Amino acid sequence: MKKRYKIALVCDWYLPRIGGLELHLYDLARALNERGHEAHIICVIPGPTEDRGIKVHRLPVPMLPFLKTVRNPQAATELERVLLRERFDIVHAHNAFSPLAHVAMFLAKRLGIPSVFTEHSVLRGYPSAIFRAIDQLVPWTAWPTEFVAVSEFCAEDLRQLTGRNDVSVVRNALRISDWVRPRADHERDPSELRLTSVMRLTRRKRPIEVIRLIPRLLTRLPKDVRLRVTLVGDGNQRKNVEREIRRLGVSEYIELPGFLSREEIRRVLERSDVFILPTSKEALSIASLEARCVGVPVVALNHGGVGEVVEHGTHGLLASDMSELVDFTAKLLTDTPLRQRLAAACHKGLERFSWDHATRLYDEVYDRAMRRFHAPRSTKPEPLPEARSVPRGDAAAAASVSASDLGLG
Repeated sequence: MKKRYKIALVCDWYLPRIGGLELHLYDLARALNERGHEAHIICVIPGPTEDRGIKVHRLPVPMLPFLKTVRNPQAATELERVLLRERFDIVHAHNAFSPLAHVAMFLAKRLGIPSVFTEHSVLRGYPSAIFRAIDQLVPWTAWPTEFVAVSEFCAEDLRQLTGRNDVSVVRNALRISDWVRPRADHERDPSELRLTSVMRLTRRKRPIEVIRLIPRLLTRLPKDVRLRVTLVGDGNQRKNVEREIRRLGVSEYIELPGFLSREEIRRVLERSDVFILPTSKEALSIASLEARCVGVPVVALNHGGVGEVVEHGTHGLLASDMSELVDFTAKLLTDTPLRQRLAAACHKGLERFSWDHATRLYDEVYDRAMRRFHAPRSTKPEPLPEARSVPRGDAAAAASVSASDLGLG
């Protein structure tokens, strides 16, 4: 008989703040609950205490204004109070760039609660150096935690950072049936080709590159073909994107609808011929997976974890640099038989990205955490050591990386 656990999913960020991580936490909690567990969310983002049947504990603590992360040690006190009151079986922290996740792992260790940590971001480069420095002061990589990454690419980063070879991979997932449906009948102008990208408009996602490829594509398309580009999303780079559109004089070719719901994104993809992703630091790319589910071939940079979603020559084309990205995009837009062949193959092999598959893997992770790290809970926990300054040190360091490198704020 499968064991049922009460699980605390802990991260600074959650809905109604919009982002891939926030949506992932909602989907994970929902999928775990449907599997028979009891998953709660613990975050610092204000909002309702119940989200469509999911219990949400929103810690009443000060936040850094732009980053929306915990700001001082009060978070540790509030989080500890929730963990002791709710008596969770497992603490499941998310993302190294979330200070609250580090606090959660520390408290789980101190209170004798098995813990799991999932990494959602690319850590190589200077973020890795920062987390190594944090580890010298607060040895979080040595704590009794099961480590998980959302892609093999991220897992390798985590293995290098922690020095541990037992990092599991549980890939980001979708409710496949919500996306794989017969396309609605849309009246399409045969002389029109539609190129779509979906992303948060932050520097790391490189939305300006979508705008800059438009003039280069126009020179390669037949004169009787009209190009329509839709860039879905919003963020702190929107004004720069709009400025670049004006500078290049391509406003007649581009649509900026802002943030859209999943159903609205699906409808945009239904009308699309090609999906493009110019990001160079992608942990996995849920947006590319969504395009695959709808049957839209993907052109992306072959950097990060996107290669675990898109197989070159099967579901799309993976480029080594921006010049090749433009070449591949132009090729797919103009080569109808190739585009149709790739689109037909997009639906194959999607099962490994389903929530049923992901939660079965997490069941195994949770069982390992219980077997390896379970210890009697302390009714009188030791005081949080002031010398380590866990919340403040981690918050300052991790928050600075979040803003400049990942655009998570």
